[in-house]
Amino acid sequence: MEEKILNTLKDLLKYKTYDGNIKEFESIFKYIKMKINKDLFVKEYVFNGYKNLVISNTLDKNLDIIFCGHIDVVPADNYEFSEDEENIYGRGTIDMKGSVAVMLEVFNTVSTNKKIALFITSDEEIGGMCVEELLKIYKASLAIIPDGGKNFNLIYEEKGLFQLELSLKGISSHSSQPFNGDNAIVNLLDIYQKLIKKYPIPKSQHEYITSINLSMIEGGTAINQVPNYATMKLDIRHVAKDKKEDFIKLIKKINKDVEIKVLLEGSVFETDLNNKNIIKYLEICKEVLKEEVEIVGCESTSDGVYFSDLGIPTIIMNPVGYYPHCPNEYVNKKSLEKLYFIYKKFLEESDFYV
Repeated sequence: MEEKILNTLKDLLKYKTYDGNIKEFESIFKYIKMKINKDLFVKEYVFNGYKNLVISNTLDKNLDIIFCGHIDVVPADNYEFSEDEENIYGRGTIDMKGSVAVMLEVFNTVSTNKKIALFITSDEEIGGMCVEELLKIYKASLAIIPDGGKNFNLIYEEKGLFQLELSLKGISSHSSQPFNGDNAIVNLLDIYQKLIKKYPIPKSQHEYITSINLSMIEGGTAINQVPNYATMKLDIRHVAKDKKEDFIKLIKKINKDVEIKVLLEGSVFETDLNNKNIIKYLEICKEVLKEEVEIVGCESTSDGVYFSDLGIPTIIMNPVGYYPHCPNEYVNKKSLEKLYFIYKKFLEESDFYV
């Protein structure tokens, strides 16, 4: 099975599926549809120009389990992949074409009496609105999303997403006479410095706290002029105890003249660790992995939030791998096969509680 999964993954990695590369998305969906067994049902949806596939073993829209994955990746300088004895390296290996390959093989080979479907979407990296639309059509008692954490950790919480654009007006002057002006860029940077004093930047993955990233800043029209206007974009990933309204209040307290525009926001993902199906899933993980599963929080967000918002218990668990969106992104080969056998055992052998 490992060889089948790896061959599928290598096929998926050939497609440069970053936002806007429409031909590559058309080609990868064509490949997936050709690969799916003929006894499965395949339904295609398009939302706001983004294509999605729903693969299922039933025509019923009320399901026991929804598996969910995406085939879009963030842009990269290099889309080539490489491998050694243990790992496959390249954009999209852990996030998340490796896991998509696993789920495709599960749907092709595993027989189950549970009503299951697989969402494959193409917009997760730019907001994931397609899953929100699909969940207006399909219902489920449980969701499984291999898109968070690492090394078979179970994610109990993913940080909420809050992206802001801050704008400030200043006063222009000659750059040799800064005392006659009011520098809008400097004033925005002052806001940021005070924000990260309140919410210090995490020093490692083990420090599970709110983070505020200054992603973009623009201002000024000439190098010899004090800028009279500037904008700054912040990407805030917050834990459950920190609320979105608190960030707005703090920013306004630091500088009452700043204009704030909310670009994108997403809820904190939380799952029910007391759910009987999740408890059973963890028991199966222990059998397959021969060790206890660590339960952790995750810095990033995922499509899991759309299930969480609807109160659907959701399992987020990645195989072994790391560095998503980085040049050294990788997934461990053998861990993909282990993930396959976890899903197989859960679908074939476990009781299911609706």
